[in-house]
Amino acid sequence: MRLIISVAMACTLLACATTPPPQVTADAMRCDALAGERWRPALAPDVAVELLALAHQRVQPANVRWYTADDGAYAACLPPQAGADCGHVLHTYQPQVHRMWGWSDSTARRETCVPA
Repeated sequence: MRLIISVAMACTLLACATTPPPQVTADAMRCDALAGERWRPALAPDVAVELLALAHQRVQPANVRWYTADDGAYAACLPPQAGADCGHVLHTYQPQVHRMWGWSDSTARRETCVPA
């Protein structure tokens, strides 16, 4: 009996450890405020997965609010980490050559969180 309980507990713990956290979707109003007037809302580009990987982000492109600028640059507004009230981040990506993009964490705009 103890063996069955131990196996059941181990399986439950393993399931909790391997279940990914829930994905949060970026808030349109907060992202628009971060983006400002230079950026226009856009559909996710065909290189959305690559752009998010470039910024070491593990969020699905559908949960990101995408923007484009007149110069061909893209911006991705990422939602805060699961469970956080604020913390949206706007990453900008500049096209270099075909299917090559430049990105720098120093160009990211971060939402200012009000202390609780």
